[in-house]
Amino acid sequence: MNKVYTLAELVKKFGSKAQKASLKRNKGNITGKEFTLLIKSVMTEWESYTVDGRGSNRLITCSGKHSKRIERVDKRVHNGKGQLAGEFELNSLVLNYLIEKNNQLDPMATTKWITELEIVDVKILRALYGDRGFHLEALQEQFGNVIKEYQKTENDIEMLEDFLNTQIKHIKSSLVSIFHKLAEAKVIIHQIEKWGCTSQNKHRKLKKAEIKWIADIRRKLLNAYGLKSRDLFKKNIKEVKAFKTDFDKELDEQLGLKYYYDAHFCVLQDSDLGVLDYLNKLKQKGELDFAYGLTEVTAFTMLQCYKDMQSKRSLELARKREKNTCNTSDSDRVKSIKIMKQYVRMWELLLEYFKCTSCLGSHPKEVKDSAPAKVEFNSVEIEVSNQSKRTNSPAQFQAIRWFAEMNK
Repeated sequence: MNKVYTLAELVKKFGSKAQKASLKRNKGNITGKEFTLLIKSVMTEWESYTVDGRGSNRLITCSGKHSKRIERVDKRVHNGKGQLAGEFELNSLVLNYLIEKNNQLDPMATTKWITELEIVDVKILRALYGDRGFHLEALQEQFGNVIKEYQKTENDIEMLEDFLNTQIKHIKSSLVSIFHKLAEAKVIIHQIEKWGCTSQNKHRKLKKAEIKWIADIRRKLLNAYGLKSRDLFKKNIKEVKAFKTDFDKELDEQLGLKYYYDAHFCVLQDSDLGVLDYLNKLKQKGELDFAYGLTEVTAFTMLQCYKDMQSKRSLELARKREKNTCNTSDSDRVKSIKIMKQYVRMWELLLEYFKCTSCLGSHPKEVKDSAPAKVEFNSVEIEVSNQSKRTNSPAQFQAIRWFAEMNK
């Protein structure tokens, strides 16, 4: 479940009296320090968030609502700890990637990041940005074989689009949250820059004047079509489609850009100790859970562990969305699928089809056998207990931590 707030709406719902007064005093804006304090309150109700825009025009997208409000934590590095699906694994995969690249990377869009980290299969990205007809036919056949009373229709493309947009957005949001957590714990330096893709398919950093122009034309078109920023997520509305057509046209004619995006620049923090010794010192402090120095085998298994937990979390959120048949953002077909109680089963098939699940044979069932499991890596056999502290972690994945320690 995602919820989009304007800055004013966020302050109204989560802000203190001082923050509300500051918003009024500063003409719809608050200071950076006040925003940081506001986010602490937001994270008691939501797992993660992303910010689009600047100043009073900021849009804050909150993802993964907690089943119940959690206690507010003063230390930001602990805020929401253990709440993101596969947080330990994703922390470790990001650090391992930076180490492999010798800490020398250019800023990248979140799409490029999730591709480089291999946390999504190229199949889902091709479907997201390319022709979906082929995938739809294959999926409809699977739906028909598995789901009783399923009736094929051309509008099934709307369910496919719902999955692609929601799943990728959730994964990207989780990754950005990990960047924030790693930066707050002083493990990495994280910066966000505005970049654009030109009509010649070249990527470049945007100038301040260009960023301001984009914000101005966006605001003018929103007013022209009687829309608010949060309405842009309702892609089936004709005004939103018209807005996008005009905005893309202006972007091309005025700046020669096909699109623009947030590019994330990340590097490992260094010190006189050296990168690896510095990471070890941070790990010993216990403020953030991660592993580094992974072998090829443990990195691969870590990746499968993340996919396992992330897909289970995705399916859990799908179950909650199925119950919400009054969501105004849903298309008629998606709403119908929810009413017929076919949404979750379709979502599960979509996760499997696009290889979002682990390839190690994990299933979303609680492990009840308390007998120890034996796992073999590189001819070394490790005995691990099935009584995992991680409720969503299969027994074989616990061996990751053993190997992470062995390979330091």
